[in-house]
Amino acid sequence: MKKLLILLIVLLCGFGMLFAVNNQKIYPIDSEVYEAITHLYIANGYALPSTAGPWSGEELLFWLNKISPDELSEQGKSLFNWIKNTIEEPQKPEAFRLGLDVAAEGYAHTNTTEHFQGRENWRRGFNEQKPFVNIYSDAWIGQNFYGYSEFSLRNSITLTNVSFGETALSSNIIVVPPHDVKQIDFNFPYRAFLAAGGKNWNVQIGREQLSWGPGTTGNFIIGDHLPYHNVIRATGFEKNFKYTLLTSFFPHPQNYYYYGTDHEDKVYIEGVPDSRGQEQYINGISLFMGHRLEWRVWQDKINIALTEGIMYMSKDNRLDFIALSPAMLWHNNYTRSLTNSILALEVDATLLKGWNIYAQTVIDEMILPGEPIPGKPGEDKAEPSAWGYMLGSTYQAFAGKGVWHLNIEGAYTDPFLYLRDGGMQTDNTGRFQKKGQYGINYVVAVREQAGAGGSTRYNEHFLGYQYGGDAIVGNLNGGYRVFDKWNVEGNLFYMAHGSFDKWTVWSQINGTSNPSEPPKTPTVGHPNAAWGNQNDDNPTNRDAISHTFVLGASGSYAFLPNLTLYGQVDYIYIKNPKNRQANGSVSDMQFSLGVLYSL
Repeated sequence: MKKLLILLIVLLCGFGMLFAVNNQKIYPIDSEVYEAITHLYIANGYALPSTAGPWSGEELLFWLNKISPDELSEQGKSLFNWIKNTIEEPQKPEAFRLGLDVAAEGYAHTNTTEHFQGRENWRRGFNEQKPFVNIYSDAWIGQNFYGYSEFSLRNSITLTNVSFGETALSSNIIVVPPHDVKQIDFNFPYRAFLAAGGKNWNVQIGREQLSWGPGTTGNFIIGDHLPYHNVIRATGFEKNFKYTLLTSFFPHPQNYYYYGTDHEDKVYIEGVPDSRGQEQYINGISLFMGHRLEWRVWQDKINIALTEGIMYMSKDNRLDFIALSPAMLWHNNYTRSLTNSILALEVDATLLKGWNIYAQTVIDEMILPGEPIPGKPGEDKAEPSAWGYMLGSTYQAFAGKGVWHLNIEGAYTDPFLYLRDGGMQTDNTGRFQKKGQYGINYVVAVREQAGAGGSTRYNEHFLGYQYGGDAIVGNLNGGYRVFDKWNVEGNLFYMAHGSFDKWTVWSQINGTSNPSEPPKTPTVGHPNAAWGNQNDDNPTNRDAISHTFVLGASGSYAFLPNLTLYGQVDYIYIKNPKNRQANGSVSDMQFSLGVLYSL
């Protein structure tokens, strides 16, 4: 009898734990809830809440509860209550829940030439295009554990029969022409993880999208454009401080960059599949580690974020544990043959209610006193400087039942930002890189099986700013949103991009004017010829700056709580596409229209 009583007590305690309040749900980087909190912060004269996403429900409530509802307008109070109810709704007593999204999307455009083929050449890209069917599950266990996974039916990122955009009309509906059953995406899930947390901390492991920073066109350390990261992430937060440590894992470049007789003199070519497919032996360790410290000062009006990161690559699967210290200045480990360090500073301030300004700067390579200066006569082994700068401002105001918002942003990046050699010396010539040799770059690959029975592909992305180095970017965005009901916005985008891209071969800068050697300093728009390019056999033809203009509009309307209509239209004009004057100018009108049913 005593044993039965003890067992009953244990079961009751376990049952109570199962249905305890649990705010560990992870909200993604495009969460409406987070966006709504930013509007309240700016309206109340606070600097932005932490811009290192994603966030747990516990963290979002932490930021929300810093605001006193009594200090808000009637519209602000209504938004405050919507946020609070949305976050607390998953607390209802159920340990497991299934959800279903069915989205039918159609795409049309006017220019089907190669310049607008591939999802990367569409303004509404793969991350924004919804799967035809997405079944997802949430699991809450006790007070501290949360799990999420999804099963999606969609067409793959890389289509093997007809490139995305090769036809004037297409859709996200699987097996409907121009797609077929072999184009179904078998790379899901794109979000799947376990999380554990408490009142002021959270740990997450699995597949997830990430973003660090307040930028609308991207961010310098971790952008929001990768389909997913394989990540381990830990955060801790308090009244005026937040710390984040994460590690994100990627395929080692030796699996898709080839140089020398060991690989039959084959070099990497974008879009060409690896014929070895799944039989390829995957070797090497490649990972990004970053730690980020955020401070809120001056009565929450100013937020400062300092981030250091390293790209770590070991071709023989060796992990040096010296790189794992969460408090070490990783640059000062001096492990150049394995790592490439990066540093960023972000500041945002809301000095006047309704108006926020922000800035970012990133240092990938800088010239210290006493080091060779790029372009100076007699100093022929100087490292190229690699910096990035961003400045932006957001204005918002409550009106009616919604929020008006306006954002303007500009960014500049040096040509060699995110690029570097492999860390080894060759033939006593100093730091050097040849075509076919990978660098310890902030360029990472997502390994993909291109459809059913398709080939293995490595889709490369800049880890940080999606447009990489050698760019000048300007963006103006504005609109009106009634949360959970409808929104409309317009966007004007301009970019001048030089010939340096994610495949440009890194080089030191010579201090000579000899035309057969690299120019004194790389500048925006300078040809790739002196350096070479992993993905272009004729870089000498890159003779011009490309100019991209985009004018777009988008919107959505929820007819019912579970039925939403949405669409987007963009006019795109590119002068000197692919940095070649001979290509002239090209333009395209792109349309997307969809309807989403959620259950």
